[in-house]
Amino acid sequence: MTKNLIPFSVFVAAAIGLPFCGTVNIDLLTGIGLVAIILGALLTKEGDAYWTTIFTFMGSKTAMTATLLWLMVGVYGNILKEGHMVEGLVWMAHSMNMGGASFTLVTFLFSGLFAISTGSGFGTISAMSLTLFPAGIAIGAHPALLGGAILSGAALGDSIAPVSDTAIIAASTQEFREDKRVADVGGTIRDRLPIVLVSVGIAVVVYGVASVLLSESVINCGLSAEGDCKGLALLLPTFIVMALALGKVNIFVSLFVGIVTAIVVGLGLHLFGFSTLVSVENSKVGGAIVEGIADMTSICLLLMVVVSLTGLILRSGCMEWMMAKLNDGVGQSQRKTELTIFTMVSLAGILIAAVNTIANICVAPFVNTLGKEQGIHPYRRATLLATVICTFPFVLPYGGCLLLLQKGVESSGANVAIQATDMFFTAFYPWVLLICSLTTCFIKRRKK
Repeated sequence: MTKNLIPFSVFVAAAIGLPFCGTVNIDLLTGIGLVAIILGALLTKEGDAYWTTIFTFMGSKTAMTATLLWLMVGVYGNILKEGHMVEGLVWMAHSMNMGGASFTLVTFLFSGLFAISTGSGFGTISAMSLTLFPAGIAIGAHPALLGGAILSGAALGDSIAPVSDTAIIAASTQEFREDKRVADVGGTIRDRLPIVLVSVGIAVVVYGVASVLLSESVINCGLSAEGDCKGLALLLPTFIVMALALGKVNIFVSLFVGIVTAIVVGLGLHLFGFSTLVSVENSKVGGAIVEGIADMTSICLLLMVVVSLTGLILRSGCMEWMMAKLNDGVGQSQRKTELTIFTMVSLAGILIAAVNTIANICVAPFVNTLGKEQGIHPYRRATLLATVICTFPFVLPYGGCLLLLQKGVESSGANVAIQATDMFFTAFYPWVLLICSLTTCFIKRRKK
């Protein structure tokens, strides 16, 4: 078991340490991940089983779903960028006399609304880092606060959206004690709604205060009211994506419709030409669509490497061992049981921060078994799952969310460099949600 932890430990140590040296980037982390995988292969005596685990998780449904989503969002975001949507947002902010502080608040709320509509935290981070982030920087928002606001909005949507995989997994894995019925999604969302609303309220206040204290003076971008407002027309595809998601249309279908709509709007209003989308020059293919895919290639490769390393932990029995230790000594106390579940989910989020969906899937059976034995209502179990699992993966510097945001900012043309560690304390909503979830463990709840 110990040898299987070495590759993941090497990668995590590098992911945490390199940002402090100012040398970290996506490709470097991917290279370190590959070295860690080879190191694990050299240490193990079960080579066939080791590589089977690596390839199984590398090509898993979760990894491939995230990869396909990121590629589509890369194309979508690049089309919006070429259509000057960012300039349109900056023009609107100037027209409304909106400074960096108020724009940061708007970014948090808009990102949350987008994430609730789409049910995709990764999709939200990708889209907002390419649109709202550069717009916020242009009007004087603090980079770390702005990045934290996007992460917070993504976590908000993931923790409460009925179409998110977090909500679906949390509900469908928690059984009632008297039979095999599982909790319904609607009931579990209503159960955690008070926690989420309180967390949102606190996060709004904290962002308001922090933004006023840290935001820089408004930058004169030299935008003209006539020339730059046209980019706002590309908000239409975004609203369509949100509307389709609210109608429970598949996120891939929604994004495809958004891409097609963005192309039609952009070409119709002469925001860009067809050659901007796809071009061939000197036998070299380019354009927003091709570049959008290329921009996401590195992060997709990193995701597959990290998911493979995570698979080693799962197959090693490390998770089962830790859960058994936590389970030891749990009596009939509701408070102690819920605190144990809280700790279980937190550890899963810390160890498997690459994709919180994976952490959710891994820890859910343990939560279900322990919760049923101690009579904790399935709604309550689902609430702890869906809230706590949306905390650490959104703030840890080696998590997929931070790495994706960093890559999106790099591709956005915002002309600022951020490190994954910059948002550790500025993603306020996940931290507030964690504290609120912990607090509710001390409140008497119904059993079933």
